[in-house]
Amino acid sequence: MTKSSSMLLRLEKGELVNYNGQEYVILKAIDLTKVLAKSMISKDTEVLEIRHLSPWVVKQDDKPKKPLTELTDIPEEDWQFARERLKVIEPLLSRNEWGSAAVEKVAQTSGFGVATIYRWIRAYSNSGLLSDLLPEKGGWKTGKWRLNEEVEAIIKERIENYYLTDQKNSVASTTEEIRRLCANAGLTKPHWMTVKRRINAIGERERYEKRYSKRAARQIFDPNEGTVPNAGWPLALVQIDHTPLPVMVVHDVTRRSIGRPYVTFSIDVYSRMVTGMELTLEAPSAMSAGLCVAHSILPKEKWLAEEVGLPNVEWPCWGVMGILHMDNAREFRGNMLRDACLEYNIDPQFRPVKTPHYGGHIERLMGTASEKLKTLEGATFANPKERGEYDSEGRATMTMHDLEQWLVLFIAKYHRSPHEGINGEAPIDRYRRGLLGGDGKLPRGLPARGYDEEKVRIDFMPYIERTVQSYGVVIDDLHYFADVLRPWVNAPDPDHPKSKREFKFKRDPHDISRLYFFEPNAKHYFVIPYRDSGLPPISLWEFREARKAAKKAGVKEINERIIFEYADKQQEIQDQAALKTKVARRDDQRKIQHAKARKKREKDLPKTIKTEAPAMPPVIPGYDPNRTSYFEDEE
Repeated sequence: MTKSSSMLLRLEKGELVNYNGQEYVILKAIDLTKVLAKSMISKDTEVLEIRHLSPWVVKQDDKPKKPLTELTDIPEEDWQFARERLKVIEPLLSRNEWGSAAVEKVAQTSGFGVATIYRWIRAYSNSGLLSDLLPEKGGWKTGKWRLNEEVEAIIKERIENYYLTDQKNSVASTTEEIRRLCANAGLTKPHWMTVKRRINAIGERERYEKRYSKRAARQIFDPNEGTVPNAGWPLALVQIDHTPLPVMVVHDVTRRSIGRPYVTFSIDVYSRMVTGMELTLEAPSAMSAGLCVAHSILPKEKWLAEEVGLPNVEWPCWGVMGILHMDNAREFRGNMLRDACLEYNIDPQFRPVKTPHYGGHIERLMGTASEKLKTLEGATFANPKERGEYDSEGRATMTMHDLEQWLVLFIAKYHRSPHEGINGEAPIDRYRRGLLGGDGKLPRGLPARGYDEEKVRIDFMPYIERTVQSYGVVIDDLHYFADVLRPWVNAPDPDHPKSKREFKFKRDPHDISRLYFFEPNAKHYFVIPYRDSGLPPISLWEFREARKAAKKAGVKEINERIIFEYADKQQEIQDQAALKTKVARRDDQRKIQHAKARKKREKDLPKTIKTEAPAMPPVIPGYDPNRTSYFEDEE
């Protein structure tokens, strides 16, 4: 038997699990970290720790591994097919309905075959990923809309201009109108279920806005007056936000102040459990937002033990949220977060402008953390009057690692403290009761575990689009090359042959010495290193600071070698200034944090195929690697 990298660990009654190589069947969850299970060999009943469990699957070495999917390459039409399929099987997944009779009923209602319904249930249950419900490539797409373009055009037009109006025409009326127009045009009349599926594929909120009003939709779908609908159980709705922390941290080596860091928190609105955290010296970005969401989804035992150094602290919170509620900041608005949310069936919702009460739960968490931090050495204050003569920089004592540990311990205490907003209950008690039941509340069950950690982190990593030239790929004046790129040199866009095809590259801002390239044919990520293998690893922040320094110095012909020379010069100056200025110490600590992150990523992220750049770059007629090139910066 072996652990499957693609199967979810479902912590439900009757599920088979692997514990120390032995097969067990789960009887019930007895706590957030333990289940009661029976050995299939000895028949003994035992209490098992969830962190040591994995799915029980039969090893099948000859079974081909499912290829990866680059989320940002999936067209909206295919996502729509997948959402339609998920909507069909959702009653069966939630087990509100079950058994062959229920499957046959869903098949009859939806118009799809029983075997198709079972196949979709199996695919989605194994992974929990929406991409496993995408239409199959090659041959006919099961469930694909088969109507000709003229009928499709009539359906689309009537839905938009007849159904989605304040006249509020019914589905039946809309179907009759469509069938009438098709008959007049001599076209095949579509079945009413076909029209219903097209309507159901439109988001419920969009339908409500167009048939009633945006104001009415806000009252139904948005938080209001301090209360949040759709947050009736754990992980139904999670809020995320950033804040600068009111405390100075010190350099790891010099132990002198380097300024205030930022933290990104996510919180479960139902229980007030903190679901994720990302601490950084950089200002909030799409990367820190993505890392916080990934941290929220994944189990935290390994992270607590190996990275934070607090193996005995419990943070029993993991799983995919239903709704991710955010403000309107730019870092939350990118395509990366949208596509990743689609993959994990997360509904991203944004706080209306100038309505701070909509994010009240996350705001209160950040406020509580800030007030506690003000009691520490090195705390900053809201204004000079509050600060008085207190020397925040001189009194600072905590490093970034110390602060991370402090925040974890603060969160552990926060989870166990009574909260007025939830009737004096502690978040962890409310979370436990919401999942396991009690006091008359039916259990929802523990969230599934076992998502591929590398995939989750890559999915929530920002990307850059570039064409592949004969000299490789250029991003921020840096040249990257590997042989795996050769087939894609000057490749035309399949949809616009006169234009060159743009490919998506992901990179970790902590280490821009390599890119992660999703090869369309191999369906796998490949590492693309610097074209010049003699260049050292560097963070995006360090590289951009060096480039600014070169421009400020009046260098006209800027290339990567010159930028790295300025990076070396800056480091020499910084080494001398580290004991003198806070800015220099902060910059040096940033480099230490990036180096730590590089070491971690080298070990954990991602599992890719490494490629080697040629020892000598290929000679390219007419190409001068020292020629200045300007490209738009990554946002």
